[in-house]
Amino acid sequence: MEKISQETAIQEKPIQDRIRQASCITIESALRNKVNLNITWYDVHGDEQSQKYTISAGSVIEF
Repeated sequence: MEKISQETAIQEKPIQDRIRQASCITIESALRNKVNLNITWYDVHGDEQSQKYTISAGSVIEF
């Protein structure tokens, strides 16, 4: 019998929604008027998830 592995895809949401869910926000780099963020949160099953975002200089995000 063949075992099938199933990967669940993270539903991509706007950065504002992810910030509200965040357990950790990491600035990975800030170069050439761009900031790369990694936002980590826990899903309904208690599993840690993360998603990366790039924002441009002058962008406003609310916490």
